[in-house]
Amino acid sequence: MTVSAKFKVILVSVSAAMLVAGASAMAQEMQGLQAQTGPRLDFPAGLASDGRTVFVSNSRNNTIGAIDAASKSLRILAGKLFQQGSNDGTGDSARFNSPDGMAISGQDLYLCDTDNSDIRKINIGSGTVTTIAGTANIGGTEDGTGSAAHFNLPTQIATDGTALYVADSGNNTIRRITLADMKVKTIAGQGGTAGKTEGNPDKSQFSGPRGIAVDKKAIYVADTGNDVIRKIDLSTLQTSTIAGTGAEGDKDGPALEAQFNNPGAICTDGTTLYVLDADNHSIRKIDLTANTVTKLTLVNGHIGSGCALSSDGKQLYFSDTTENAVEVVDTTSGNFTTVYPPGQ
Repeated sequence: MTVSAKFKVILVSVSAAMLVAGASAMAQEMQGLQAQTGPRLDFPAGLASDGRTVFVSNSRNNTIGAIDAASKSLRILAGKLFQQGSNDGTGDSARFNSPDGMAISGQDLYLCDTDNSDIRKINIGSGTVTTIAGTANIGGTEDGTGSAAHFNLPTQIATDGTALYVADSGNNTIRRITLADMKVKTIAGQGGTAGKTEGNPDKSQFSGPRGIAVDKKAIYVADTGNDVIRKIDLSTLQTSTIAGTGAEGDKDGPALEAQFNNPGAICTDGTTLYVLDADNHSIRKIDLTANTVTKLTLVNGHIGSGCALSSDGKQLYFSDTTENAVEVVDTTSGNFTTVYPPGQ
């Protein structure tokens, strides 16, 4: 046999081996898909949990999903797959447009319907959707009650049971919606003006804030464009920076010497503030008493769109948009597993 002929045989053998390996990998992938039943997640964003269920904004599918934490099964609570719109209604008669952040108060799930620039409410029991603030497809900075107020690409939302607090990202502001009367008021930031100024509501400035969380003392904000974490005192509405230098980086240590890179969704148990530091692919912990920043865990995929804590603060659920998955991390050990899709 000539050298040329031998080389051809080797090439054929290698090609055959590659085909077999490819077929095997494809078969494994198909088995994985067949093992997963029910709806798929497509760019999961905002999360909220009532202890039994993890609710997820299935952003690219324009639906709101409900993951049973015990069985790890997913059902659609509201919206219709791949149908974009702004209709109120019950179940699959409702429509959304890139829904994102969510928060629970009682039996109601509140969410930022980001590309509609409004705030929606879903009754968890009935799946009935109503618009409580803003007007679909009409962006603006106006305060007011219900549809008289306007937002600009709101992304995340938090509640203390009395009011909703909204990171109105496109307006560079933080808005408060009083649940008793649905009155909207800007409590920090200057509409349409990006900056990094501390101080009272007439002076403070933010740059594309995304993450927001609240406890009994303060509202915490991931000031994404500034790469810092801010605090708004609930009693005085004074804004101050509690972590980050403003320089892009990945540094732990004393909070005001730490660095972040595109911080997104945040959540708190009142003692620790958890930050999904998106471009550092890490979940960071801010000790609110010691004022220090440490890493809880590193994540391969892209995070930052959603997080929610269990009632005891021992588990943190987060969205992984690279894997189209919802995962959960142990807040003590930093170990994480996939909640949905099961077996991933």
